[in-house]
Amino acid sequence: MCALCGLASAAVLAWVLSFGVPFEWTAVWAVAVLAAVCAAFRQFPVRLGGVTTEVIEIPVLTALVLAGPVWALAVAVPSVLYRNKLRTAFTAATHTLAFLAAGLTYSQFAEPLLFSDGTQPRLLAGVLTAGLAFHALDDLLAMGLLRVKRGTTFSESLREVMLPAVAADGAAVLTVLCAAWAFLAYGPAAPIALFVGAAVAVALLHVAREHRERVEALEARNERLEAELRGALAAPLAFAFRLVEAVGTRDGHTARLSPATAVYAADVARELGLDRGEVEKLRTAALLMDVGLASVPDEVLLSHPKKLNSVGQMHLREHSIRGERVLSAAEGFAEAARWVRWHHEREDGTGYPDRLRGEWIPLEAKILAACETYASLVLDGPHNPGLPPEEARRELAGMAGSALDQQAVRVLLRVIDAEDCSYAVAADARFAAPGAIPGLSGTDGLRGLGSASAADGS
Repeated sequence: MCALCGLASAAVLAWVLSFGVPFEWTAVWAVAVLAAVCAAFRQFPVRLGGVTTEVIEIPVLTALVLAGPVWALAVAVPSVLYRNKLRTAFTAATHTLAFLAAGLTYSQFAEPLLFSDGTQPRLLAGVLTAGLAFHALDDLLAMGLLRVKRGTTFSESLREVMLPAVAADGAAVLTVLCAAWAFLAYGPAAPIALFVGAAVAVALLHVAREHRERVEALEARNERLEAELRGALAAPLAFAFRLVEAVGTRDGHTARLSPATAVYAADVARELGLDRGEVEKLRTAALLMDVGLASVPDEVLLSHPKKLNSVGQMHLREHSIRGERVLSAAEGFAEAARWVRWHHEREDGTGYPDRLRGEWIPLEAKILAACETYASLVLDGPHNPGLPPEEARRELAGMAGSALDQQAVRVLLRVIDAEDCSYAVAADARFAAPGAIPGLSGTDGLRGLGSASAADGS
């Protein structure tokens, strides 16, 4: 490091003794402005050619073309200052050598524009060769440092240091060339105004990019949190869904009864003016209301209810309590779990498991009871064939006020009257098995229900 700094100091001294340092007050204020621009570029790095760079070589090379390499070194001061003194010394030494080499190359073709008569026929060649000399020597010194510190080979340094920066370096040299042309065409103020405007634009772009990155980071964080929440909501529901599927394969009836009840219940809820979140939550509860049947033995599940003894009746009636336990494990479904618990309660207080009466039964549980009753009447069951819609309507109406809520029955019948015959017998595409219902296919579908219900209904 000492040798490198000594070499840089000797090179500056040799330049001053050989070429001198021309002075003009125009050069002083031009260098001051370009130094400020250099500091701005250092503070607000930009991205060129896919590489993030401070682009400080643009104002410094411009100062070299305008006033010579010694003045350019003054402009470069903000770019070499780091908290680490060793890094500051290395950067200052390498920049000094690179800019002196660029100045020497430039002097072979043209003179500094501030100290010339204004005619520079070989200016293009001077700027291009100066830029090439600066970037080549700067990269070679950086590659030498990598070789000493890390043992990086030349080919690896070529890939890591030189090639990624080619686009950015080319853009920098082109910008300096435009600044030189502006000086010749419009005078010294033109390139200064150009770079002040560029510095302001870079600063604004940097601020905008940082703001966008913060917004994107916040959105990504929110998406991760929402995904975690959906996963947490979906796990119990997905488990319950699988249990209902298992019950459906055992009795051949639940697989059709649950989705039919869900369609009827959602339509009745909408007709009654429930909000979207409540409708979706009620639909989910309808799909999963018989999840407790998964723990009922086959000899009970597959037997006619009237032939069950007291133990069998007990097993069957406990399925609503078990269903409540499963759904209550899902965040935001504690209320829906109670609907499942009470969907076999009756208006006259003779239902189960808690023998609730009339006004003590939630409206949603009453909707589930009415819709499940109607669906069980029109669908072929394990022990009885389905009834024609007209006969099912009469039976349903006959239960209103005693077993079922009158309002829920009345609205359900009104909904059925507004639809076609296939709807009345739960036979169109809306009544497909749960796994085939759009938005409810497997765990992902249940996640959608869970997130919608938790967000809108809880």
